[in-house]
Amino acid sequence: MNQERIRILDLLAAGKITAEEAARLLDALEPRPATPKPDENTAKAASTGLPKFMYVKVVSVKGDNVNVKIPLSLVRAGLKLTSLIPPQAMDQINKSMAEHGMSMDLSNLKGEDVEDLLAALREMEINVDAKSGDNIRVYSA
Repeated sequence: MNQERIRILDLLAAGKITAEEAARLLDALEPRPATPKPDENTAKAASTGLPKFMYVKVVSVKGDNVNVKIPLSLVRAGLKLTSLIPPQAMDQINKSMAEHGMSMDLSNLKGEDVEDLLAALREMEINVDAKSGDNIRVYSA
């Protein structure tokens, strides 16, 4: 069994992902049929199967529309920056996050964890239709 499959199964066993997420991740490891050769950036994103952007779109009945495109490469860059945070500051960040219900140790994040997160974002989609008529959509592609 290859290392990626073992990592996914370990995440499942540890309760960090659901069986459905594990199934999607395992499916993503299956070879895909060849496609026509696109430009270099598109080819790189397609080869990983990971989304490149997260989108936040708000269509407001009052005309206060929002259209945000966030490159997910920022997540990778952010992880690299966490290594520059002094240990005392990291302790304070982790303590503050725990006080707000987010118990995780940022110093334990590794590159493969970010790739797992990005893979899980592949099928994420949030749609909200407010009573006011506003529409909110958050998704990755």
